[in-house]
Order: sequence, then structure tokens, then C-alpha cells
Amino acid sequence: MTFVRFDTVELQDGRKLLYKNLSFGLEAGMMGAIYGPSRTGKSSILLLASGHLKPTSGRVFVAGKEPNRNRAGLGPIHDLTPLFDTLTVEEHLHFQGRLYKVRGVEARTQELIETYSLHDVRKYRVKDIGHIEQFRVGLASALLHRPDLVLLDEPERGLTNAEWELAYEDLHGLTKEGHTVLLTTVLEQVAERCGLIVHLPEGEVERR
Repeated sequence: MTFVRFDTVELQDGRKLLYKNLSFGLEAGMMGAIYGPSRTGKSSILLLASGHLKPTSGRVFVAGKEPNRNRAGLGPIHDLTPLFDTLTVEEHLHFQGRLYKVRGVEARTQELIETYSLHDVRKYRVKDIGHIEQFRVGLASALLHRPDLVLLDEPERGLTNAEWELAYEDLHGLTKEGHTVLLTTVLEQVAERCGLIVHLPEGEVERR
């Protein structure tokens, strides 16, 4: 089943046309990559899929409906919605949970802390923990309200090759649980691990 669908989407940023006639479909339980250099509108695709942006023309569907920002799990976006790095890991997750109006936010926070091996750093400020732990805090933030769709901006940023393998296993584990994952990346080796690749700026779609 096609879970995320972009149907001839055009997005204009002021006078700049980011893309035109962008069309692709991401199946449920699949991991997809938006791959390309910086300043090609990769992050905007995540915002379109989450319902935080509306296309200039064309349509976006998630589970057959228009995107709803309360249903998608949107991780931190570089330079737009970064992690709150002066909060502790626990404080950050509590804050995000309250934004999503998560019931039992404290229990859900502790569940995710245990799932992603964050217990030892839970009292540390986000800026004082390692890159793999920061990735996992961002992932946990996106998962607090148990979304089916998880959207991540350049999750490999700052990670070593060994840490990226750990991060990939976390993401692959989500797809095995039935989540659909859409990420952006500037690295070919990251995109190649995904079942669908949307190449920007051309908009070419590759299935693997």
C-alpha cells in the first residue's frame, strides 16, 4: 500500500522554484530517502509530508489523507527546529511530549529512554552528549506520540561510520515494526540503504 504520495507537487519559495511536477510513492513499512546537495529543498519535503507546509500546486497524501502535523513524527530539522540543547534528555522529551499532548508522557519518555539506551545520559544536557545519543534523542522525540510516519532530516549528520550503522539499525527496526520512514541525506551511501530514493534537484525516482 502506498502510504506517502506526492502527486505532481510544485513548491515555490519566494521567487525560487524548488521543484515542479514532483511525484513519488512510498510504501507502508518502507524507508525512503530524499537525496541531493544542500539548498535543493530536501527538508521542505519533510515539512510537506508532515503538514507543516502546503504545496504551491499538486497534492500530498499520507495514508490516503492530507497530511496532519499531529499524526506524523517529525524529528529535528537542521537550522529550523533543532534539539533544545540546553535541556536535559528527559526534559527535552517531556517538553516534546507535552507539545504533542501525549497521555502518560512521563511513562512514554522512560520507555523511549530505555529503548534507545539513553538511561545513562538522561540527566545530561543534550549539548553534552555524543552524536549517536543526540540522534537517538531526535528519533525518540519523533516517536513520542506513536506515529506511523517518521520523518528525519540528515540523521547521519555528525556520526562516524560505526555510529551510522547503529543509527541505521534503529531505523530499520522501525520499518520492521511497521513504521514508514522518510529521511533526507547528502550522502549516497545513506540513500543506497533505502528502498526508494528521490534525487534532487531533478526529482528522479529510483526504486531499489
